[in-house]
Amino acid sequence: MPLKYLIVGSGGPTGHHLRHILSSTGAIIVNTTHRTPAVGEMSDTIRWTHLDIFSVSEGLRSLSPLIDGEKLSGVILFAHPKLTRNKHPLPFGEMTGFSQALEGVKAIYDHCLPVLDNGSVLTILPCLTLLKAGGYLQARVYFGGLRGMVEEYTRTISPARACFLTLEVAHLPGETAPHLPESLLSRMKDQTLGGFPDPESLARTIADLVIKPRPWMHGETFRFPKTGLL
Repeated sequence: MPLKYLIVGSGGPTGHHLRHILSSTGAIIVNTTHRTPAVGEMSDTIRWTHLDIFSVSEGLRSLSPLIDGEKLSGVILFAHPKLTRNKHPLPFGEMTGFSQALEGVKAIYDHCLPVLDNGSVLTILPCLTLLKAGGYLQARVYFGGLRGMVEEYTRTISPARACFLTLEVAHLPGETAPHLPESLLSRMKDQTLGGFPDPESLARTIADLVIKPRPWMHGETFRFPKTGLL
């Protein structure tokens, strides 16, 4: 029986490379997106369904037949709310405006846990610290909540059932990145020290973390690259 992976929020260039790396091993890849997938990205082993982390109920219903009661070898979460910069302090209500998205992520993980068997759950977070980016208070509150949620799972879920890992990344986008200022993108492209990865390099790192279960790493957080903008 082929291995099966779920990639949540995989519409970008890193997801494109990751799908093909994983499918080259003979695995079946189930992908979710809130966009329309490219026709060339669909096949018998690369499957798609629509899912929005702000409203996951319908998406989870359509996801169930794609998983089809089989065991999952890994879950990879890319999805996050759209990041916007704010030059002025936000009202408290707007700071916590992503709570519905956190609820959606928890629903996805809870839905997948019963069919995970010694698999990996990898949460991928944009690392604002590596970018030395300011004005993202709402995003920092959301990512902080997500880190806390993952840590709670590591306290209650045995690594023999699911190994929870977190990867904080800052990479060179393969497409437009409207949430990053052009000046920041230029500095990333010009900087060689720190080695900001391209989408394909990042995809290979992600694949390495999920293809081979490492229960002794349960709860670990990795940062790629390890150094940020100078």
